Amino acid sequence: MRKHILKASIPVLIACLLIVVLLVLPGISKIHNNYLGVTGPAAVGMAQTTPITSTVYLPLIVSPGLSTSRVVVDNHQAFDKCALPSLQQMQTWWDKSPYWVHNLYIGGISFACRNNPLDEAWIKAAAKQGWSFILTWVGPQAPCTSYKYRMSSSTSTAYQQGRSEADLANTAAVNLGITGGKIIYYDVESYSSADTACRNAVKSFMRGWVERLHELGAKAGGYGSPCTSFLSDWATNNPAPDDVWIAYWKLPPEYDPAASVWNVPCLSNSLWTDHQRLRQYTGGHSETWGGVSMTIDSNVLDGEIVTFKPPSSPSLADGTQSDSQRLGIPQIRDMRTLSPESGWVLTGDRLFLKNEAGQTWREITPGSGGTAGILAVNFLDLQHAWLVNRTQEPLPWGGLAISRTDDGGSNWQDFPLPAHMSEASSPVVAAYLDFIDANLGWLALKLHTGSSFSLGRLFVTQDGGRTWEERLIPLGEAVKFLDAQRGWVAGGPSGELLYQTVDGGRTWQPQSLSYPDSIASARALVGLPQFQNEREGVLPVTMSGSPDSHFALFETRDGGESWSLATRLELDPGVEPASPLPFSLGGGSRWWVGSPGTARLYTAGEPSALPSAGLPSGVIALDFVTDQSGWAFTQEGSCQGYKPPSGLVTPPGAEPFQCVQRSRLLATSDGGLSWTEIAMP
Repeated sequence: MRKHILKASIPVLIACLLIVVLLVLPGISKIHNNYLGVTGPAAVGMAQTTPITSTVYLPLIVSPGLSTSRVVVDNHQAFDKCALPSLQQMQTWWDKSPYWVHNLYIGGISFACRNNPLDEAWIKAAAKQGWSFILTWVGPQAPCTSYKYRMSSSTSTAYQQGRSEADLANTAAVNLGITGGKIIYYDVESYSSADTACRNAVKSFMRGWVERLHELGAKAGGYGSPCTSFLSDWATNNPAPDDVWIAYWKLPPEYDPAASVWNVPCLSNSLWTDHQRLRQYTGGHSETWGGVSMTIDSNVLDGEIVTFKPPSSPSLADGTQSDSQRLGIPQIRDMRTLSPESGWVLTGDRLFLKNEAGQTWREITPGSGGTAGILAVNFLDLQHAWLVNRTQEPLPWGGLAISRTDDGGSNWQDFPLPAHMSEASSPVVAAYLDFIDANLGWLALKLHTGSSFSLGRLFVTQDGGRTWEERLIPLGEAVKFLDAQRGWVAGGPSGELLYQTVDGGRTWQPQSLSYPDSIASARALVGLPQFQNEREGVLPVTMSGSPDSHFALFETRDGGESWSLATRLELDPGVEPASPLPFSLGGGSRWWVGSPGTARLYTAGEPSALPSAGLPSGVIALDFVTDQSGWAFTQEGSCQGYKPPSGLVTPPGAEPFQCVQRSRLLATSDGGLSWTEIAMP
């Protein structure tokens, strides 16, 4: 009986084998062609680099609707951030944001983000949502920098290091299930232009990086500043990078559907011309889409990325965006209350003040004519305020200047900052002011880096901003000083760091916080402390986790020397913040915190959750000046229509994909129970 069954099964087995061969061979051919540059851009008439041979991998079994990874040209927008978003956040942003592509840090010895580790399951799930990816490797940096891990200053050794990093990056990609076509970008942070030997070492490193990835059947790209990572040096390499990811930021830091990969300084438009450019056009800023807020860098694409979607014809979507995606009015960037009836707001690069006597806004933007962008605003009271301006010169990034008013903005004094304050190996992209009286204040500068780093510089003035002395700072973030000696800086690439200084910023020490075991595994997003007096204060910490997230409030009674947990709030199920929750301490001991994606507002006391009345979702910032009076700044963005994944086009008859974004300013006079919108100028 067993022999008869075996004989009867032979034809079936042969038929099955034939089916397998017919199914697998095209897949193998497709992967082989992908490495040879036949699919992707070449398939739609795009010029391609010289074909390279490689090992052929068997196709990976993936979920329905996905293929193995392949390289395509994409001309949509992308976002990148250090910590990995949750899949729920990614789904909301796919449905409700104008972004098509997300950066993936796949590793490297200099990669600083350790939260939410990336794995194959996350990539495949996000790809199934529709996302495509920029693969990035963060290894040793230029030998003339102060980074912990650096390349060799020897060109021959640096070349071999570049090859070794390519091996590591390719292995990491394969281990993440990216076994088909791929392009990996190497992150080269800014470094000193004074050292020609340093530039030669980086150039040699990049030659090894590109050469080895080509040998492995992958494409190779490089990320960096056009002026201070010297991208043009790489163009003379043989082989040169297939694509470049240009880090050149614009102001104000917000989504811009009109951003372009062209006409950036220090990089000729004659280099990497054939759909070979990505551009990171603005750095860390908060955007809210579909009720989910994230702090991101924004990018515009006209170059190669990795997708898991199968090819279609035509395989390059037009990427056009409707007029509704253009922001019709300048978005609110910052605001503060000064009294129950007064405050200021920064929209675009225009500053407006509402005083106690009137209900209308008065524009008080300095009119010097030499301003290329306002980086920071700080009001001590209705009369005393300071601005940090970026000036037009020197190019390409401009210098810095301080503007000061002592009469509520009717008149301004300008104090150009010394060249050494704005000239650095990494350009200044953001600034933060903190004055504790009319003379004593600090200026923290955020330097241009990828989102895996946070570098800064700190200066102090004791004459109201006329002259400045440089101090030290461990992070490129905002600072909060309690007095001339005690201050804090918080955040960093992953958001969990807290440092304290007790000598005015000359030295800094890390401070640790003790979390309960029930939330210790969540991702900590640490905010700056706020104080009621010289001894008592609070420190807000957002604990983002799955399935539950919390808000933790620590308190101090010794001027910030130590912190103990005072309050813990469990957020609504499914809420998983990607940025610190907006928090404000009122005039006394009462505090407020907003929950993202909902109109939920929490406050001190029982019950802690206030009923919602007029407060929309998407709260970016809260500022209470008393226990009853405060402002809220909200940002709401959403999209509708059909959003085709990278490489695919909108089918005939489908509703075009359109996005709108709006920011609003609201006020409360009853402690947050009800809110009314403030008409903007």
